[in-house]
Amino acid sequence: MFEYREISRNEELMNQVADLYQQVWNQEDCSIRDRVLRHAGYDGYRGFVAISEKGEVAGYAYGYFSQPGQYYHGLLSKAFNPEEYQTWLEDCLEFVELGVHPSFRNQGLAKQLETRLIDGVEQKTAVLTTQSNNAPARSLYESLGWIVLNDAFYPNGNEKSYVIMGKKLQKEHT
Repeated sequence: MFEYREISRNEELMNQVADLYQQVWNQEDCSIRDRVLRHAGYDGYRGFVAISEKGEVAGYAYGYFSQPGQYYHGLLSKAFNPEEYQTWLEDCLEFVELGVHPSFRNQGLAKQLETRLIDGVEQKTAVLTTQSNNAPARSLYESLGWIVLNDAFYPNGNEKSYVIMGKKLQKEHT
């Protein structure tokens, strides 16, 4: 039903992802195109789009290797004690974005995109954030094995509460 394509630095796909981001989150965000393009240059970047039978971008997901010096890595690191940091952020895929157009929801697309994004990554863990009150997203992630690491995360003093979720991707080598 959907064709999956890797998002590289393909400008047309990047523009479509940026447009869908604005539709999904119902906001005008002129910086999203630049942000998606910048993120595509990060180490370990992976991204996928789902294309409908009519050629529309129905959904997208992307992430990258979370490293010191990156903006959001810095925010996340403040939310963890040293042991949590070592466990969750030292070798981590930061699951940055997942969005599905409203007309394509409840068809398993978000699960497919999440699975495709994290399948085969080399990092030991993955982390993501979502708004604390976003019950559908939290339910989706929990059904896929994500656990709550911090349920009172306020990036940049934001008034909205976020939850940090994590998922172990590879077994520890002994």
